[in-house]
Amino acid sequence: MTSKTPARGLRNNNPGNLRRTDDPWQGLAETQTDTEFFVFQSPIYGIRALARTLIKYQDKHRLCTIRQIIGRWAPNTENDTVAYIKAVSDETGLAPDVVLDMHKYEHLNALVAAIIKHENGQQPYTGAQVDKALVLAGVEPPAKNLQHTRTVRGGKAATAATVGLGAVNALQDSIAPARDTLQTLVPYLDVAKWLLLAITLIGLGVMIWARIDDHRKGLR
Repeated sequence: MTSKTPARGLRNNNPGNLRRTDDPWQGLAETQTDTEFFVFQSPIYGIRALARTLIKYQDKHRLCTIRQIIGRWAPNTENDTVAYIKAVSDETGLAPDVVLDMHKYEHLNALVAAIIKHENGQQPYTGAQVDKALVLAGVEPPAKNLQHTRTVRGGKAATAATVGLGAVNALQDSIAPARDTLQTLVPYLDVAKWLLLAITLIGLGVMIWARIDDHRKGLR
């Protein structure tokens, strides 16, 4: 059983299939092994070049819709431009004639991903890789709200459980003088103590796993 050969754009680390010109792109491979398309050192630089081209379409040529952008990116002399426009519109969920802003992360990210998929039959790159390329192209993703990250959520759970555990201990101490009359409550307090301890450990586990997972994905 033989594996399928990756698309040309993926092999060249040039997922937008930018044709060779005199443009001195950052990250070009020292040896250009493809006579028609650029070869980059890594996919990050290839995605960056794709993003920078789309930004130039807007800034220099005033192309701000999918129909306009793809009309220049994939002219009908070489492509089925109508089908390309429809594919990108369907993939992004953006109408062909809606005005976009290539300096806006949401628009640029969506268009870059859709073009990569159409050019190569797949979009194999992680969100972290694409984000890094867009940052190099001058467009940063919106800042994440730390209150909603997995690490902070796990920390909140652990803190809340620890506070609850202290409250149970305090309650047990406070009822000590009336232990004879409230003896039936003690087993339930012990159960609550163990339950809150379990929540604390789970919260800490979430924090640790989130940091390991983020590091594995290249997030900092």
